[in-house]
Amino acid sequence: MEKEKDKSTDAELLRQALGGDADAFGEIYDRWSGTVYRFALRLAGEQSMAEDVTHDLFMALMRDGHQYTGRGKFSSYLLTMTRHLVLHRLKRDRRYSPLELENEDREGDPMPVDAAADPLRDLARAEATARVRQAIFGLPLHYREAVLLCYLHELSYAEAAEVIGCTIGTICSRLSRARNLLAQRLQPEADDQQIAAEDHQVAVAVKWSKR
Repeated sequence: MEKEKDKSTDAELLRQALGGDADAFGEIYDRWSGTVYRFALRLAGEQSMAEDVTHDLFMALMRDGHQYTGRGKFSSYLLTMTRHLVLHRLKRDRRYSPLELENEDREGDPMPVDAAADPLRDLARAEATARVRQAIFGLPLHYREAVLLCYLHELSYAEAAEVIGCTIGTICSRLSRARNLLAQRLQPEADDQQIAAEDHQVAVAVKWSKR
């Protein structure tokens, strides 16, 4: 039975779970609780809130899961719910204010960024470092959520726009500005590392010249 559950689609499992199948609910939870928790944690920045949101989401899924039609990606559906729950808690705690869009709703591609200097390249791997995590959380929430959706959760621009409820052009604009902000914040560390490497090379050269 467990092997059959493993092969079932998310839509099939949800239908079974809504019909009272506890095993199907457990499979959905095992598949997606980590994704939901990580997004909530990176968006809210608090472990306790991320835990509460994860719990609330799966309870809401069992209550309102019939709203999922199966047309879009199940991951996008869950991330949309997660975002709403996090924003609701931030507003309730008076830690979130509505965004002034600053002409972000225009269509267009992100500003060109040198691939070698792009701070969002390989984010899924680099996100494990404390400094990068801190820099991402330091972004304004509307930039941070775009970065998390497109680079950590690897949604397309269209999927991220659907989750946030904005245009693709807005996603492009926010990602471009997020790149610029992250590059500015992470540049000092890169400069320090370059200086340290150059100092080491000079020290080695001096050591060998005295032999």
